[in-house]
Amino acid sequence: MNRGDIWLIELGGKAGKRPAVILTRQNVLEYLNKVSVAEVTTKGKGYPTEVFVGHKANLPKPSFVQADNIHTVGKHRMVKYLGTLDPDTMREISKKVVLALELENCLQ
Repeated sequence: MNRGDIWLIELGGKAGKRPAVILTRQNVLEYLNKVSVAEVTTKGKGYPTEVFVGHKANLPKPSFVQADNIHTVGKHRMVKYLGTLDPDTMREISKKVVLALELENCLQ
């Protein structure tokens, strides 16, 4: 399990199972029972916090990572590994997370 991996995750409720990308920093993943993830969807809405990832990481349909939909989930909810996003795509997603959480001023 690594930062940038996309897993099919059981989110429960109406969301059910859906792909999500791991956002948690790499050096703490082995110590945590939960990880932070951003949902992946096939329906882009044109939000400035979305990243188009297409079919990367073995996604079956053209997809978007939605930095506005971040969850912290137990590792036991991770059902199936799908693939891994490249470092450039993860940098773009990280920038969108900063935007989604209005943390731009914290980085200056």
